[in-house]
Amino acid sequence: MDNPSQVIAKGDDGISTFPPYTIVTQKEPVFFRRYTPELFDYEKIDLRMKRHLTPSTITLMFNNVCVTNCIYCYQDKSRTVNCKIPLQRIKDIIQEAYKLHVNTFDVIGGEFFLYKHWREVLTELRKYGYNPYLSTKMPLGESDIQYLAELKVCDIQVSLDSLIEEHLISSIGVKKGYTKRIINTLQMLDHYGISIMVHSVLTKYNSSIDDMKSLYDVLKGIKHLASWHIVKGDETLYPRIEYKKIEIEGIALANIINYLKKIKEGSKIKIIYPQGIIESKRTKENTNIEVKKDFFNRSFCSGLFSSLYILPDGQVTMCEQLYWNKNFIVGNIIRNSILEVWNSTKAKSLFYIKQKDIPSDSRCSRCSDFRRCRELRQVCYREIIKKYGSAKWYYPDVKCPYMTNVQ
Repeated sequence: MDNPSQVIAKGDDGISTFPPYTIVTQKEPVFFRRYTPELFDYEKIDLRMKRHLTPSTITLMFNNVCVTNCIYCYQDKSRTVNCKIPLQRIKDIIQEAYKLHVNTFDVIGGEFFLYKHWREVLTELRKYGYNPYLSTKMPLGESDIQYLAELKVCDIQVSLDSLIEEHLISSIGVKKGYTKRIINTLQMLDHYGISIMVHSVLTKYNSSIDDMKSLYDVLKGIKHLASWHIVKGDETLYPRIEYKKIEIEGIALANIINYLKKIKEGSKIKIIYPQGIIESKRTKENTNIEVKKDFFNRSFCSGLFSSLYILPDGQVTMCEQLYWNKNFIVGNIIRNSILEVWNSTKAKSLFYIKQKDIPSDSRCSRCSDFRRCRELRQVCYREIIKKYGSAKWYYPDVKCPYMTNVQ
């Protein structure tokens, strides 16, 4: 009752967070108004989803510098960028986000813990009730972990693909002794009661059951392990090496899935792994209808609908993986407020993109379903660029039913 602090409840199914003053005392008599159906007799009700008046989610990227050199890295590292936003300005941004009722304020790298003022930033975020998503590949010292515990940081993701050190040296460029230090980090996080999510990426370098077993043998002893999530490495916009040279083979992937499925049955660990290829049940007669239906009911892109992504130099973009692509830069947070960026001409013109502004070499420029396709849901610019190149960012979504062979 009347609790001014956030309450975090940990259970077998995960973590539930209750905001301050979830249950409060009624201090004065309340006079209720009785409602009747006539009060709601509107001629027209607009229940359509609309672009948020203010962003609900903000992600601040501090650098693109890491302690590892992953062959499957998805980031644009054509240039090294460290945070150029003054610390006081970052604090002001956090305070403004709080005043705008921004729900989530996340931090990301590269490696967030390589930012020299990370403690001050986390302290400020926790001061305003934010519990940012933290992810690291960096072995942390006890003093750092103790500081996280004192701030009541409830969880952290540790990205770890194997505990066979030779494989990590080849795939993420670590030095000898890394596995010992990262195991110590896991155990220390566990000791201080911080919930851990382990994330593993599968490539040809950690494609054996022994790689998975090396992880499981350690993870099964972690009391505060929330989940172990294994994913297949994917193609990126900024590849360091040809994807086919690092992609895990199908047989190896199937063997790992079978192993994980087997150990999951008798384990208390929440293990999430690739499900393999799911065969389509569509018939030739209804394929075209189903493809269109799926496409026009696809998931929303949150970029500029409800979220903003701040780059280390203060420029703001709509999507994490588009980085410094000039077509998607909508403002600069050093010079402008969050609200000014959100309502900028560039942000609105990109979100409410007009068909007349689409170049004629794109089918979108003459598609009768343009508004139905683009309004709210938007297209995935990241995948479009991945397929057609940066210069053709205005092309149709890669899943557009009119661009497939289905007729």
